[in-house]
Amino acid sequence: MKNKVFVIGAVIAAVVVFSVIVMTTKSPEAPSPTVESAAQFTQSEDAALFVRPHSPSVGNSLARVTVVEWFDPECKSCRMFHPVVKKLIAEYEKRVLFVYRYMPYHKNSMYAASALEEAREMGKFEQALDVLFEKQPKWGDHHSPQPEFIPEFLAILGIPKAKLDPEYVINKHGAKVKIDQSDGERLGVQGTPSFFVNGRFLETLGEGPLREMIDGALAK
Repeated sequence: MKNKVFVIGAVIAAVVVFSVIVMTTKSPEAPSPTVESAAQFTQSEDAALFVRPHSPSVGNSLARVTVVEWFDPECKSCRMFHPVVKKLIAEYEKRVLFVYRYMPYHKNSMYAASALEEAREMGKFEQALDVLFEKQPKWGDHHSPQPEFIPEFLAILGIPKAKLDPEYVINKHGAKVKIDQSDGERLGVQGTPSFFVNGRFLETLGEGPLREMIDGALAK
């Protein structure tokens, strides 16, 4: 009888301990709220963190679906995924708004992002982004970067080199880049490129998963 009581007591104790562990162990936090519909996205408390007035965008500004990318101009993965982004923009630009946000992780990212903002003021953001990604192995090599080539590369777009002086352009646009970085951090961005579709984080990076999320949001 004593043995039975002891066994029952041990089982009860084990259940209690397990329950306490479950209650006190936090599940990993998602990088962002799970928001899919256009109405939910625009009305959510975090909506303002995804798109700012200064954010470069391509596509339909009245679209029900918004794709936001946090990227780093000096990020190799961002450069490799850029053709996918361009492909999706060409396919969905009449139905979707694509928004670019900066996340300056690398040494020369703040300068490059500020240079892109200067290009944006001249209506040449997309062209400048293409050029900087194409020439990234030259100016943004992680072992031997040569950011001094950025003004030369962008000069082919008609952007005066004087306007791309590092001190000048960072003082002019750096605050906007920092806002992007702060917004991304508040939403849980931990790497680049990071994508959100109507506020929902793309957990698996790839053309297929991103296309699936866009199609899913359009269907709602």
